[in-house]
Amino acid sequence: MTLTVRDLVKASRGQLVSGYPATRCERISIDTRTLKPGDVFFALEGPRHDGHRFLRAAAEKGAAAIVLHRLDPDMTLGSRNIPDLIQVPDTLTALQETGRYVRSKIKKTVVIGLTGSNGKTTTKEMLASILRRAGKTLATRGNLNNHIGLPIVLTELEPDDQYAVIEMGTSKKGDMDLLVDLSRPTVGLITNVGKDHLEFLGTPEGVLDVNRKLFDALPKNGIAVINLEDPLLKSFAGKLPCTTVTYGRVPEADVRADSIVPSSSTVQFSLLLGKEAVPVTLNVVGEVQVLNAMAAAAVAYALKISSKQIVEGLESFKAVPMRMQAATRPDGTTIVNDAYNANPSSMRASIDSFCRSYPDRPRWLVLGDMRELGPIARQEHDDLGRWIAQQPVDRVFLYGRDSRFIQQGLMTEGRGSLVERYRKKRYLIESLNRSLQGPSKPAILFKASRSLKLEQVSHALLPLPT
Repeated sequence: MTLTVRDLVKASRGQLVSGYPATRCERISIDTRTLKPGDVFFALEGPRHDGHRFLRAAAEKGAAAIVLHRLDPDMTLGSRNIPDLIQVPDTLTALQETGRYVRSKIKKTVVIGLTGSNGKTTTKEMLASILRRAGKTLATRGNLNNHIGLPIVLTELEPDDQYAVIEMGTSKKGDMDLLVDLSRPTVGLITNVGKDHLEFLGTPEGVLDVNRKLFDALPKNGIAVINLEDPLLKSFAGKLPCTTVTYGRVPEADVRADSIVPSSSTVQFSLLLGKEAVPVTLNVVGEVQVLNAMAAAAVAYALKISSKQIVEGLESFKAVPMRMQAATRPDGTTIVNDAYNANPSSMRASIDSFCRSYPDRPRWLVLGDMRELGPIARQEHDDLGRWIAQQPVDRVFLYGRDSRFIQQGLMTEGRGSLVERYRKKRYLIESLNRSLQGPSKPAILFKASRSLKLEQVSHALLPLPT
């Protein structure tokens, strides 16, 4: 929504130091590298970053306004090139309040809040693909799903948006309270509850305590979408004051899937929407994607979107980068990049799906650490290694500090001969390239926590784009 400087001053409770209240600002920016003329730049301050160092850069790139905490004397000289300046006590709070202000102006848009341990982004993109066939839809861009990114997304709401799919990422207590307070969703979906952010949340039950705030925030005329396959979520069905719609591969679910047939490039299944059954072909890899598709379909079903639009939306969906994203080398080797993030739940789901998708190929795993597990990190990595030892995989390549415990688990189960572990990515890349010189052309899955940037290895195995 296009904002004036007057709107920004009102929303942020700031003070216009210089400029004109009627100046119009096109969108919010917190990074001068992507700032465009007409944007408003919020100079956020953090432990390792201070946006006030980039005030001149924002001015030079054509910012219409700058929201700042500390005034720079050189920015108030009255030059035509100086943007409008709004001074606030805290720029992050001002950003959040601006998002809240825009949301308060949007009355008719159905706002869908979406969170969970795994599958959030894929489900969000599937749902957006469906809803865009039914009406104008806003969806969270990229990873703008936290206390900084979500307010930016809210400022992009327009009065004529029929739907808004707002992804919510949490990692500690209190996160969800803020996100639902800002976005005020009327539909809520928790994809699942797994072992993510345990360093801060302790247990899966601790994860649920944070994420359930999404359900708690729904109005009585709202809709909660419940995953019946998740033992920690199914207890919510029928026990919330709002309407509930359920999904899962169980007979009692409102939205179900059966006859699932995964392959190396698609997943086919029958989608049951109440009493209606429709065939679906997802153009993605991995049976795990069916659960994401059911979640998206359940939200759409709850909103009375037609089965035709649901199927069209799902079938036009393309894999999100680094989420079970498959590519084939000229020699026939398949690279499956699922390296955006990892936790014990998503590791198992991804590996199991991968193995089912490539039953007739050698299956290699390239795995890295699962971070933010706190004191149970060693045990969880060891348990993962023991579990992998029972899976139909041919080779395992490891990278990262805690990956030694995955190796330990494999060795305990007598599968140590499968494993190679590397401390540096360049050695891992060299080993993979050597191994690919043979006649066997495997399928290779890459997965690790985001901080390891394992995609640098998968990208090194693919030819440069022409």
